[in-house]
Amino acid sequence: MRKHSVITAVVGTMLAAAFSSPVALAATVSSPLPPMAQASYWTTIGQRLTYIQEGRRGPIIYDFFDPNCPYCHGMYNEEQPLIRSGKLTVRYVPVAYLMPSSTPEAAAILQSSHRLSALRHFEVLAGKSFAAPLAASGPIGLPTAKPTPQTIHALQVNMAVLQSTHSMGVPAILYQRKSGTTGLLPGMVSRGELLTLLPNLK
Repeated sequence: MRKHSVITAVVGTMLAAAFSSPVALAATVSSPLPPMAQASYWTTIGQRLTYIQEGRRGPIIYDFFDPNCPYCHGMYNEEQPLIRSGKLTVRYVPVAYLMPSSTPEAAAILQSSHRLSALRHFEVLAGKSFAAPLAASGPIGLPTAKPTPQTIHALQVNMAVLQSTHSMGVPAILYQRKSGTTGLLPGMVSRGELLTLLPNLK
């Protein structure tokens, strides 16, 4: 059995549950989002999303992740060299739907007084956890916190924005084209694919 098989087995069920109630999720957004084809979509999501930014140079992308997603961890690792070299700025957007532990794990990051440090620490631990045999409940040893109502609302809004992209899961990357419109990269992509995309970003 592959080490990610436990998570893979539940992804389909959790995705179906998370994306089957568009009205309920959309209700967490105060007003409807403009279509992705409109330039105003990028500005609007920047105002509504709760994220952790890493990097200060290069084009900005939004990377939606669930703490219990091993492929999201892989995506994080692919982005790091581009961030360190000043070629990319990533805004990491947590959502919580893969497992019951996803919400308290996301809360541990969002409720930290130093969110970026908390995210970096989380990713170090996630790398070790995903490398070990997985329990039925998912990765073990990851930080958790009791989510506040504000955190729960933030995660709901993040999820509603993810749903608006019609992506069927995470990781999912949103980027702004030079035309001002928003594009979507669903699933994990390589560092090379990101490098190929960079010249086309605003």
